[in-house]
Amino acid sequence: MARQDYGDDLLEDILQPGWKLSDDGFGLHTISATYKADNTLGFEFARGDPFVVAEFAYCKLHKQTSSFDALGIKTSVCEYVGIDPDINSGNFTNAQITTAGGLSTEKLETIPNFTFDFATQRNMLAGPAPYTQSPIGPLVSIKNPADFVAQAVTGGAVAVTKQQSFIGENGACFENEDGGKFLGFVDPQFDYFYGKTSYLAAQQTFSGIVYVSDDAMANEFLNLLSTTSSTGNWEGNLPYIIPTYLTGPFSQTVGDDAYNQLLLTQTNIESFGDLYKISYEIKFSVPGWHPAVYNEASAP
Repeated sequence: MARQDYGDDLLEDILQPGWKLSDDGFGLHTISATYKADNTLGFEFARGDPFVVAEFAYCKLHKQTSSFDALGIKTSVCEYVGIDPDINSGNFTNAQITTAGGLSTEKLETIPNFTFDFATQRNMLAGPAPYTQSPIGPLVSIKNPADFVAQAVTGGAVAVTKQQSFIGENGACFENEDGGKFLGFVDPQFDYFYGKTSYLAAQQTFSGIVYVSDDAMANEFLNLLSTTSSTGNWEGNLPYIIPTYLTGPFSQTVGDDAYNQLLLTQTNIESFGDLYKISYEIKFSVPGWHPAVYNEASAP
């Protein structure tokens, strides 16, 4: 069938009726729109172009597909993405968050109240040092420090002797009076602990997705990887990226020190139209993360 032209000459891409706007419930808007044009016009779309309806120009072109029919008409299906300007001033969406809690096996001596209960200073599992020497536990080796000096000078042997180990609360056994190596729970009268070497520790993880419009904000997620925070927005450097019903502060006080309980453990960034899609993971620690190991986030 021969082509017969009527009405618009289609010398530019004309938006067709029926385009759709979707809201994901967290502030991300996506638009699917179809355009018609004469296929001699050429390719007129570029990633990042604003949507042609002024009210929704904050949505930028993400990708498009064009098809060309036998009558010389080009049909282009375009997808746009943007952040609702009424959500966080259009700078970032609300985070889509998944919370996962579970138990994992840990060594019993790593339990926070093993020798000191940081919260109540009571109910210590093994009790505080000094511990009492007892025949209940195994013999342990002791070495004379003077023998090590002699060995360095003469190359002689180091004498090794045995002594009784030391017992704390619930039959907890240590190699010396002040603690040292933990040897296990050795008193059978404490049947809840006797022979036990591990416990099930609670693990809490937050994972989520947030879209940001600013490359500096995306870069902050990378900069703050492996840092801790006492707030859900990393001391004001990031959007609020944990559930909003958890308001904090996320800090555990031990004596005169406070330890942040949130640790940013993973950050993945993907370009999405004119936005950045950021996938992240956070781990929560009841006793907190020690600043000697993990840097603390600071206010900008």
